Amino acid sequence: MRSAKLALVAMLGGVAAAGAQQRDTVSDRTGLPRDVAREAARQFNDTAALRSTEPVEIADDRVVAGDVAVLNGPLVIGGRVHGRVVAINSDVVLKSTARVDGDLLVVGGQVEGRHAGFVGGEIRVYRQTLQYRQDGDRILPVSTATTMRDEGGWWRRWERSRQRNGSRIQIANAGAYNRIEGLPIKIGPQIFWNDSWGSARLDAYGVVRTETSFEPDQDDIGHNINAEVKLGRRGGLLLGGQLFNEVDPTATWQLSDLEAALSSFLFRRDYRDYYNRHGARAIAGGFVRRGAEVFLSYGFERWGVREAQNPFTLFHQRAGWRPNPLFDEGRMHLLGGSLRVDTRNDDNNPWSGWYVLADLENGRGDITAYGPRALPIGQPSPPRIQYTRGFLDFRRYNRVSPDAQLNFRVVAGGWLNGDPLPLQRRFAVDGPGSLPGYDFRALETAPLLTCVNDGFVSGMPGQCDRMLLGSMEYRGMLHLDLFTDWTEDHYMLSNLGGVWVAFVDAGRGWLVGPPTNAITFKSDALPPLSSFLADVGLGFELDAFGILDSFGVYVAKSISQPNESAHFFMRIRHRF
Repeated sequence: MRSAKLALVAMLGGVAAAGAQQRDTVSDRTGLPRDVAREAARQFNDTAALRSTEPVEIADDRVVAGDVAVLNGPLVIGGRVHGRVVAINSDVVLKSTARVDGDLLVVGGQVEGRHAGFVGGEIRVYRQTLQYRQDGDRILPVSTATTMRDEGGWWRRWERSRQRNGSRIQIANAGAYNRIEGLPIKIGPQIFWNDSWGSARLDAYGVVRTETSFEPDQDDIGHNINAEVKLGRRGGLLLGGQLFNEVDPTATWQLSDLEAALSSFLFRRDYRDYYNRHGARAIAGGFVRRGAEVFLSYGFERWGVREAQNPFTLFHQRAGWRPNPLFDEGRMHLLGGSLRVDTRNDDNNPWSGWYVLADLENGRGDITAYGPRALPIGQPSPPRIQYTRGFLDFRRYNRVSPDAQLNFRVVAGGWLNGDPLPLQRRFAVDGPGSLPGYDFRALETAPLLTCVNDGFVSGMPGQCDRMLLGSMEYRGMLHLDLFTDWTEDHYMLSNLGGVWVAFVDAGRGWLVGPPTNAITFKSDALPPLSSFLADVGLGFELDAFGILDSFGVYVAKSISQPNESAHFFMRIRHRF
């Protein structure tokens, strides 16, 4: 029970930071709330597809592929905006043909025709004007109290510097609640500096684990020290380094940390496997504020095994945890490259855009102990190995109508050349985050989803050299306007959006080598599509009043194995 309260608090958002910098307590009850002023100025300052300080009219046949920001409008929308809209000290008129995919934020103005046009996100209207000062092409919000003081005084410059630069002590979760650590908690200082040239940051955390660090007979405290320097504001170079001793999952692409944590904490179902990493890494790369980043990294790591413990769970406390597989141990030199391209209009609720994540890793090192493997892989023997491994997550979001979208995802990964992959770098394609129509780590589907053809290994780790998964979903919105709240100071429309989802998935894993069985193929061959396992499903998602990204309930049914029963599952974010 000692970790239960900590887990509930930290998993759902982290523990409040102690020692944070003080905030200006001066307020103006008749003025614009400070957080709204900052949000509006930040949206205006961000690079937008359309930004203006004069009246703007978006014609009925015009499409704006991005955000719109207008200062001192008015703004008239008759066409379509794929992103967000912010209007500062400006009225907004929505025609019946208006379509806004993102949120609409109006400060110092009113909205006409809010029920005539379509707004996919939230509408917020604040009638108080924004007091601001200009800094080049940027605006900086100024409170009413501030305008009555000398902005040029040294104390004001010092106060503004503290908002950009400073330090704090952070106490927060360091990963998902799991059967190895219980809840990992990071504790330590965070130092940050922001200036016109870029930014710098240093995080120095100790990592305590509720399941092992507080036991009198164990000394199990990790660390994670990160240093990062960004040269440039909206794009530029990044240099960084890391020292770490942490428990790391072998795969994170299927479920988010919060979903994995809640599944473990509530139902004693841990869908991940873990190993220990201890070492250092240096990174260098380039970034664009909204859109893309590319990095190279080099690190030296010591890999170790971790055994499952018995952390507290809310339900099924008498059930046993799935054993954590014994992975390979050794010392590895890792050279990696990563490319990320993100043009989505929203990270949590995307309606349009691309998302591409590509990783490449070359590993060289000495394996001192190999973890057990099932047939047909068998036990490797050479202590010194060299391998290259790739991973790709490719997504496309398409809005096909104001109320519907058709989305696609392809996930691929596997061995590219060199020696066979270490056990913690192999793949599995099962569970609610990939093929939810099939049982997780089931013996019946093991040949195609975990590449185990014969025998049993404790914990049933994924052993595939390669894998491929394709997903497609159709999403339709259900508008449930539950209430409209009018106040003297501002108007807010709360739209509780229900979404129904129909989806289909198909995927499998395989081994690379001489084709002596049904799960092994040559390095230049792809398994026949008829051998892929597929499922179909339906679901309903609900915006959880801003507490979670979404809450979804789904049912999935195998179509490759008709005797497989239907599977019900829940997600607290979109499937992808």
